[in-house]
Amino acid sequence: MRLLLLALTMAAVLAFGPAQAAGNDQSQQLPIHIQSDNADFTQKSGVSTYTGDVRLTRGGLTLTGDKLVITRLNDRSRIQAVLTGDPAHIDKQPDSSGDQVVTGHAHRIEYSNDSSVITLRGNAEVNRNGDQIRGAVITHNLDTGATHAESGQGDKARVHITIQPAKHDDS
Repeated sequence: MRLLLLALTMAAVLAFGPAQAAGNDQSQQLPIHIQSDNADFTQKSGVSTYTGDVRLTRGGLTLTGDKLVITRLNDRSRIQAVLTGDPAHIDKQPDSSGDQVVTGHAHRIEYSNDSSVITLRGNAEVNRNGDQIRGAVITHNLDTGATHAESGQGDKARVHITIQPAKHDDS
C-alpha cells in the first residue's frame, strides 16, 4: 500500500515518458530540461545520449547521473531510457498537497513505456517519508502495480524494507 505509492511516485520520476508514466497529466504540460557536458542526437536511429554531469528536470523532478540514453523505438511513441551513474539519483519534490518527497539512487535506472516497467539496478534504494526499499534490483510495473525487490549475490545479500508507522493527528 505505502510501498505501492512509493513505487508509483517513482514512475513520475521518469516523467519523460507518456502520460501514464508521469501519473499526472499536469506534469505532461511542463517542459523537460536536460543539462550535460555533452549531447549527441541521432534522429534517424531515435537515440539521444547525454554524458557528463547529466541533470534532467521537470517541475519538481530532478534526475542526475553520468549518462542518460533515450531511445525512441519503431513508431517513435515507444521510449526506452537508461540513466547510469555512480550512483544515478532521483529527487521528486511534492507536486501537490499530500505528496511527499521521494529520493532514491541506483547504479542504473531503466524505464520502458512499452512494458510500463521501471527498474533500479545495482545498490538500489528508494525513500519516501521514512519508508525505504533497498536491494540489488527494484522493479515496478505501472500497469499491474506490482513491485519486486531482489537481493544481490552472496550469503548476506538481502532485500531490506522499512515501513514507518502511520502518523495519527490527535487534535
